[in-house]
Amino acid sequence: MDIIDNLIYASYVTPVWPAFTGSSGAPVGPTASPNRVHSDYIASFLPSFGPSGTPSSYLRNDKMRFCSFSDYEMIETAKLRHWYDVDLQRNYDEGGYREFSETILNSRYISFETSSNYHLIYAYLLENTRILQIFEKMIDKYLIDEEFGISGDPEAVGWIRNSFNLFLSKVEHGNNKSDSKRRNAYWRMFGMDLAFGENISGGAAVPYFKANSTNQQFIIVFEKYLSEIWRGYMNANNTSGPDSTDLNIITNLSVQLKELLLARRGVGGLIYSNQNLSNEEFNAVLITSWFTFIISYNSPVVEFLNCQSSTIGERLIKIGAKVGIPAHGKCQFLFEMAGSASITLNAVETGSFLENTSWVDGMLKSISPTQEEYMNHFLTIINNWEKATGHIIKNQAANIKGSVIVQQNGSMPQMNGSMPKPAMN
Repeated sequence: MDIIDNLIYASYVTPVWPAFTGSSGAPVGPTASPNRVHSDYIASFLPSFGPSGTPSSYLRNDKMRFCSFSDYEMIETAKLRHWYDVDLQRNYDEGGYREFSETILNSRYISFETSSNYHLIYAYLLENTRILQIFEKMIDKYLIDEEFGISGDPEAVGWIRNSFNLFLSKVEHGNNKSDSKRRNAYWRMFGMDLAFGENISGGAAVPYFKANSTNQQFIIVFEKYLSEIWRGYMNANNTSGPDSTDLNIITNLSVQLKELLLARRGVGGLIYSNQNLSNEEFNAVLITSWFTFIISYNSPVVEFLNCQSSTIGERLIKIGAKVGIPAHGKCQFLFEMAGSASITLNAVETGSFLENTSWVDGMLKSISPTQEEYMNHFLTIINNWEKATGHIIKNQAANIKGSVIVQQNGSMPQMNGSMPKPAMN
């Protein structure tokens, strides 16, 4: 379930103005909410399952219909509705939404009680694929020329127009303020730049303010954390030989990561909008999710561009070649680990269970379904992080000592004072 699923749910379940009944704040569903998000001009959007639909059951075709809906202002309103749902800590339940303090009477789909469920690392990893640059160039070419032809598919055309109106209409080439805000946020939260510097026109890097308050230690701590988890996982599955797992080191590293990340968010407490970088995070996750969805399958847009493939990475590589902007050579690995990285870092920030040695020991041994799920997320990150960056997690002694930067052309790591960045082929 991603942010587009939640936008759909918010658009047809949560009202434009909450109309609670009584002091209990009873859930408000679509049948009891005539003032739900809608268009002033055309029939309202409804998922195929109607009121019985859930964010986790929306069909791919539902999401495509939503993203290509003829009135883009309805999507913009749904975005605002969802922002305030997150900010007000609403929970998305089977019958509508409820306050987080209320007793759960229905099946709960997602809770915003302790976090937004979105994390800036997700957007950072996806933007490194160059997906935003590639689609900005593709949409620009479609709207000012007929180099790619003219699409006869209303969903493809609707998605292109909505993408422009929602995300790109205020962008000036070489002066992309939203690009600068995201880069500033990545630098502050992770101490990292993107793996490429060019702007959409292929010129110099988009300038942005490099804040002094930045988590320069993030990569060092994060990679050490992954390495210790890998060591513990291997020992848990090794019935002979010494066990070098140190659960205290693992939990202490989790605490260090938590302190680094929360230091950038400030003291806003549970109110999302009061936290530093919350707006940048929400918008960065939305824009990268929007463009990632359209290449997650052979969508009408992919088919129009004749860039079909069996993998998301190959689709982006083909589209990048068509518009003249090469995709990240390791983009498939970045796509594959983005979701798991978001889930685990959210857990680091908001879930104390990763600071509990007993729980972590159970995770390394995959004792419960939840512990096994988190272990699988960590394995996904470890395997794909190594492939995308060239940094050895499973045997850190093999790494070059000191700070390194992975060259954009995919050459061997060189000694440098910068933080590591995903390799570019």
